Amino acid sequence: MHSILRRPTVAVRRHLARRSRGQSLVEFALVLPILLFLTLTALDFGRVYLGYVNLQNMARIAANFAANNPAAWSGTGDPTAQLKYQNQILADASASNCDLPIIGGKKTAPSPTFTDWDSDGTPEIGDTAKVSLSCHFGVITPFISSVVGGNLEVSASSVFPVKAGMSATSPGAVTGPPPTAAFTGNGTVTPNSISGTGPFTVVFRDTSGGSPTGWTWTFPDDGTTSRLQDLTHEFRTAGTYLVTMEVTNIWGRTSAMMGVTVTDPGAVDFVADVTSGTAPLKVTFTDTSAVPGSAYTWNFGTGQGTGSGPTASHTYNVSGNYTVTLTVTYPTGPLSRTYVNMIHIDAPLCEVPHLDGIRRNSALSVWQSAPANFTGIVIDGPGAPSGNYFITTQSLTALSFVPCTSNVMVNRP
Repeated sequence: MHSILRRPTVAVRRHLARRSRGQSLVEFALVLPILLFLTLTALDFGRVYLGYVNLQNMARIAANFAANNPAAWSGTGDPTAQLKYQNQILADASASNCDLPIIGGKKTAPSPTFTDWDSDGTPEIGDTAKVSLSCHFGVITPFISSVVGGNLEVSASSVFPVKAGMSATSPGAVTGPPPTAAFTGNGTVTPNSISGTGPFTVVFRDTSGGSPTGWTWTFPDDGTTSRLQDLTHEFRTAGTYLVTMEVTNIWGRTSAMMGVTVTDPGAVDFVADVTSGTAPLKVTFTDTSAVPGSAYTWNFGTGQGTGSGPTASHTYNVSGNYTVTLTVTYPTGPLSRTYVNMIHIDAPLCEVPHLDGIRRNSALSVWQSAPANFTGIVIDGPGAPSGNYFITTQSLTALSFVPCTSNVMVNRP
């Protein structure tokens, strides 16, 4: 007895197809929660990592302030300097969505700790100041919050050497060194530099040590000065400037400086030594931007490639109009200038040869060979006879110059 294999009926095949689609939907439903969980987990830990980076910078600025003002936390202390320390950290924490510990019903930054290496009981030059900060960041993923809690604590610390101190020169006579000048610009500590696109607003904060009693700020961009301790200055003119702050007390004066680079959004520009001509045409482009950049990229037009450097040359071999773009890279990012249809290229010209008296079958060779070198073709005019006739007329005047892509019409009336 032989068994007969039969193909599945239409109904069976449809049933199998529906079964396969149902299985795919079930698998997708099982995988979807896992994908959502992984996405939320990445968002949570990304927020925490960014908060940690900001917290490190906060601790660094705070430790630098403490190292410049050690007397604020010794002896009778300096409430004004301590309040400035608190306000600076609270402002930075607020900008980073950092929840500092609550003490006495309000958010409070922990005071710095000083290591007295010479054990004389006074923080001074040779000792160190340390600031340790902790923040709580909310967790949005339910599963992670059930494991680590609704808030995740992140900590960072920084240590700076004390930059100010007192010394006794004789019994009953106390003197000290001049103040140690230091300041921040938009949170960046001297002597580091900052940059931005004009108009560029910078908040300057004095962080000097040694209890200065006078301040003199000098801004070379507009020639102004100020005697305020903290201030905001707007840079409107593109350029690189060295901002100086001089601080004084009864024992002397010191100064600190910070470089500020301002980029004008419309400062990128360039010129070409020639903008039109017959192919092949070599054009040299030169950057004339108000502020030099760190890198230059040229786009010579569609199908023409790119170049680099403050000066670049390109040869145009094909007729047409070309749009040129220069992109200059600055510390604040790339800026570009584009000139539409800046370069106009005409087709090269060739001299029209004499075709009269030439056989029709030889005309194309004469037209496309040296010295004519046309790339166009020879066409029979209306009513021209068939065969290899002698040409007596041509549509283009012999010995004239026309684009090398031209066609010529010939005939024998």
